[in-house]
Amino acid sequence: MPMAENGRKNFYKLTTAVYILKILSESGPSHGNRIAEEIRRRTSQVISPNPNNLYPTLHLLEERGYISGCWKDTQIRNKKIYHITENGTAYLPELEERLRLRIEEIKINIDMIQKDLLS
Repeated sequence: MPMAENGRKNFYKLTTAVYILKILSESGPSHGNRIAEEIRRRTSQVISPNPNNLYPTLHLLEERGYISGCWKDTQIRNKKIYHITENGTAYLPELEERLRLRIEEIKINIDMIQKDLLS
């Protein structure tokens, strides 16, 4: 995979993780589809997570103890409700800072390209 592609995927995962933690922190417990809907709403559809990207990020955050999930109905296991944990609340500022730095890096790169090609 080219480095640029890997960088986009990492940026997308980081952005999605921040959105997940912020949504759970601000709006309370939610299931994956509702989190995806909220990300789409907040970004005016700019980010539209699909299950192949969203659920691995949810599972990773859960494995690391930043969120916890429980099945709404344990018999049919159709919706897992996620909650932010104390560790997730404590981790969110660090993750936000990583995202802020990554966005600043992207802005610098865009400015460089714009100056070189369009001025």
